[in-house]
Amino acid sequence: MLELAGKTIALDPWITGNPSCPIRLGELGEVDVVCVSHDHGDHLGDAFAICKEKGAKLVSVYEVGVKAQEAGVRAEDVHGMNVGGTVKLDGLEITLVPAVHSCDVGVPVGFVVRGEGKAVYHAGDTALFSDMALIGRLYGPLDLALLPVGGYYTMGPLEAAEAVALLKPKAVIPMHYGTFPVLEQTADRFVELVRERAPEVKVVVLKPGEAYEF
Repeated sequence: MLELAGKTIALDPWITGNPSCPIRLGELGEVDVVCVSHDHGDHLGDAFAICKEKGAKLVSVYEVGVKAQEAGVRAEDVHGMNVGGTVKLDGLEITLVPAVHSCDVGVPVGFVVRGEGKAVYHAGDTALFSDMALIGRLYGPLDLALLPVGGYYTMGPLEAAEAVALLKPKAVIPMHYGTFPVLEQTADRFVELVRERAPEVKVVVLKPGEAYEF
């Protein structure tokens, strides 16, 4: 969950069935916007249910937006864009940026969320790619980057540390690790590598349910 410009944004909200999630769907508070990076189950998750229950806006690639409407999300709440597109939502600007991954419909994406003079990059599921430097250059300075570090399905600690060097955020939070046996079980190696490759960047390792104020 991300709070920015007075709005609460759910990023790839996989709650039901998530072994690492500390809350249940019914315990979720108000949500204004839901961002979905791609349609794999551990990212699409409860997105449509949250939009329908909370009246939240959905921001996604176009084809996921079509699926949302077929699942009963109101058309006026769906912002199905494509890579490079930006939508403005009550003080927020959300831009779809590339991601290198797989999916069933559309293409995988990441997000840059901007508001109240701050910028947050949520990479979604992705491998390392050199154009991450452009994300930092175009939409930065980035106050925060959320990067997968688990390996196997996404980039691992080495690649993610290089992504930090390309993006140049003020702080980075590692994600997408420890949930499945094939993934890195801790962020320790990532932390070590960022200290070597981008020592000026603050690494914030959170446990499920913890918060970071930036």
